[in-house]
Amino acid sequence: MRWLVLGALVVMGSTACGGGGSPSPTTPTPTPTPTPAVLQVAGTYQITQTAVSDTCGQTGTPAAVTGTVTHTPGAATFSLQDTGGTNFSGAVQNNGDFTATATFGPDTSGNTFAQRLAGRFTASGFSGQLDVEVSPRNCRFTRSWSAAKPGAPNVFP
Repeated sequence: MRWLVLGALVVMGSTACGGGGSPSPTTPTPTPTPTPAVLQVAGTYQITQTAVSDTCGQTGTPAAVTGTVTHTPGAATFSLQDTGGTNFSGAVQNNGDFTATATFGPDTSGNTFAQRLAGRFTASGFSGQLDVEVSPRNCRFTRSWSAAKPGAPNVFP
């Protein structure tokens, strides 16, 4: 009878303690440090232009264009080439605000177009205002740009 009671106590003791012995210490899993987001705005954009003002006598709705932004992730500079033949060089801040300039021409009439585009990149594209001075014609026009970026969104810190 002694062996039976002693055996029962040993079996009960080992199941109550999870197999007996000292529990092994657990090392906490380190929490990974999140990688900070880096500004990324490169890609292809579908740009819709809307006339805002015009002293050059243009009529009709400005044509939609496609723009390709070249940008190294995290860089403060970018370039934008549109299918209208303009190549902008610009600066972008971490919040997406940007300015870019370009000179186009002279065209077949001898006019040169000094252009300034200012706006803001968002997760889905960008919006901005294009101001253009035409010389020697001595006129100007302004267009609102709304650009959608199909596919992967822009990334902001």
